[in-house]
Amino acid sequence: MLDHHLISLLRTFNRKEMTRFWEFSHSPYHHKHVETQQLITYLNKCYPEFTDSNCGRASLWARLFPGQDFDNAKLAVLFTYAWRLAEQFLVQEQLAGSQLQESWLLEALRQHRQWQAYERQWRKSKREQEKIKTRDTQYYHTAIAFAEEANQYFLLRENREQDNSLVEKEHVLDQYYVLEKLRDALELQVRRQILQGDYSARLLEGVLEELRQNAAAYAGAPAIQVYFHLYQMMEQATLVAYRRALAVFQENEDRFQFPEVAAIYNYLQNFCIACINRNQTVFLREIFRLYNEQLARQLLHEDGYLIEWHYKNIVTTALRLGEQNWANDFIETQRAALSPVAAENAYRFNKAAYCHAVGDYGQVLELLTQVEYSDLRYNLGAKALLLRTYYELNEFDALHALVESFRQYLQRNRLMADSRRNGYYHLFRLTRRVAGLRAQAGYIPQERAVLSLEKIKQDVEQTDAIFNRAWLEQKIAEIALEISRSPGR
Repeated sequence: MLDHHLISLLRTFNRKEMTRFWEFSHSPYHHKHVETQQLITYLNKCYPEFTDSNCGRASLWARLFPGQDFDNAKLAVLFTYAWRLAEQFLVQEQLAGSQLQESWLLEALRQHRQWQAYERQWRKSKREQEKIKTRDTQYYHTAIAFAEEANQYFLLRENREQDNSLVEKEHVLDQYYVLEKLRDALELQVRRQILQGDYSARLLEGVLEELRQNAAAYAGAPAIQVYFHLYQMMEQATLVAYRRALAVFQENEDRFQFPEVAAIYNYLQNFCIACINRNQTVFLREIFRLYNEQLARQLLHEDGYLIEWHYKNIVTTALRLGEQNWANDFIETQRAALSPVAAENAYRFNKAAYCHAVGDYGQVLELLTQVEYSDLRYNLGAKALLLRTYYELNEFDALHALVESFRQYLQRNRLMADSRRNGYYHLFRLTRRVAGLRAQAGYIPQERAVLSLEKIKQDVEQTDAIFNRAWLEQKIAEIALEISRSPGR
């Protein structure tokens, strides 16, 4: 039964969760089927080692029903019952951590007409709500639920007095709707840059117009202000808009919970990366500062491990800034911070990037042969690194073969966003032209070489999306210098 989704789920549990699941299964309020309880007790004893010797079908049956003939159907039914119980347990765990519990309690007290207890709980809940400093989506969920509960209570009271609960609910709903539309619009913009698809946001323009016309009504809503400036940053794509969004966010950072703080930093990073890819190199220093701020607070970690893509992007940024020593020290010292599953692959790829930066091209080729390319980002990054390495080694036949195979690769991969596809396509196309000229420069008339180089430079200048543009422009400048120094032919 090792391939059953119940075992797959239990492998993700920590020891506390496994114990709580066992306790949940033995509560007669939730479950009374003895044989299912026995199965979960046994799995609890096996945890965390679920192997064929202890959880294979025959092994399980022998331990649960010693001396009885094997019955696969009965075992399957037990696992079905246990899975349903696991689903209930997951729901219960989510409910236990929800801020909506108090509004549900108020609803239950109202339905049972326990007015003294209701009013006592209402006062307590309001005090607790006022203490909440965060103003994220979860806050608005809770605020809407309390406002609706207050309105329902008002409708039931015999002596109705002045009540603002419905007005308050409408106010909170407005803010919640505006916030969610901004958050989704921001995410849709990011997805357009990664994958093909229709990512239009209906009714967004109405929200933006509402913010423009009634700015004062939302001035006290920090989350709305942050996401509005992030959206403007994406729309305007300027350094000024970026710094304004960063400043507004950092002024209100304590109003968000940890996961959302990390997500907003990620938006800022992705924006900087997009600008860098458009040759706005001033953003290199900006994103380097962002990375260092987050590293100090472990905002780039997940489940205690440094995320491998942040590791890669930090190395790339440092190398482009000329911080080779810093990059190499980071590669080595942070290797242990990576997940064991990703560590070796990430280390080899980034070490190869460092070796390229310091001119150790033979080591680049050796390291790249050890990288697994199951992920698109490694695949594309490694091909670009290999392209630049072949160029530096004057391996022009290998370079031309790589460009041709990469062209076919792009044709097959239809899910890649146009911005990414174009960036790599133009890098490979133009590098092949530069390499061709470099190979011929010593054998053709100087005037012809100069004319060919000018055409390449014009092509580069007129092309918006080119990954590794700075490297390509450097190679063009080197050829120009070589041509100028060579005697007329």
